[in-house]
Amino acid sequence: MSGPGPQLAPGDPRQRVFLMVRFPAFFQLIVGVLHVTFSLLAAVLAALKVASPFSEPGQPPAVLEFTLGFTLAIVVGVVCGALAIWGAWSAMNLKGYGLAMVGAICAMYALTPGCFVGVPVAAWMLFTLRRDGVREAFEP
Repeated sequence: MSGPGPQLAPGDPRQRVFLMVRFPAFFQLIVGVLHVTFSLLAAVLAALKVASPFSEPGQPPAVLEFTLGFTLAIVVGVVCGALAIWGAWSAMNLKGYGLAMVGAICAMYALTPGCFVGVPVAAWMLFTLRRDGVREAFEP
């Protein structure tokens, strides 16, 4: 087999597990990229003091500011996105079962718009990782 992931021989028993884990891991990778992208985009918009297009007419435009909570949300969004990417990559390579679980949990981070995709994808990944024989297929 070619492409990303472990290079498994055709008769390898881990082939079945790799095929089960590949699609949810790929979508988890996308969710991690979305979390990082949206977090960094919010930081850039706040740094440039861009006014919200959703401001009410006649009112001063709403502008994001770097408060402690906003800064913490950005940092946690980037860290959770990076862990989701790392966990998805580990799952695709069938290495680091615990990291794949942590990555799936971090993909559920709910302070970015990526959570609308992240929660179902992370649930799919967690259910896939809990199936029979999946844990044994991961290398220590």
